[in-house]
Amino acid sequence: MTRYRKTTRALTAGAALLGALVLSAPAQAADRTSIVAYGGAIRAEAVSYGANGAVRVCDKYGDGYGVAVRYYRKVGDPQTLYDSKGKGLCTETPDIQSNPIVLFTACVVIDHVDYCASPYQDTGR
Repeated sequence: MTRYRKTTRALTAGAALLGALVLSAPAQAADRTSIVAYGGAIRAEAVSYGANGAVRVCDKYGDGYGVAVRYYRKVGDPQTLYDSKGKGLCTETPDIQSNPIVLFTACVVIDHVDYCASPYQDTGR
């Protein structure tokens, strides 16, 4: 019975120590993704990654339609990053971790009109 109590105490102390270490670790936001499908295919994919200091938009279907990402940083006005080439490429914003991206959405651009995913993705920042 004594051995059981010692083991229980050791496990409880170990769990408490592990919990304290997890809580003291720096918080890092998870990667978030926003996609737009049009005509049965995924056309645009936007990803906010790492510490959410930057967002990347990729043309997933090289059909000549441009792609864009609309985004908000913690401080500042709404912004839009365009890739109008429509050739299956990616483009990204500068990585400004001191002013992280808080909301964003992917868009496909058809005849100069942005068709965006709804709702905006929240990065948790």
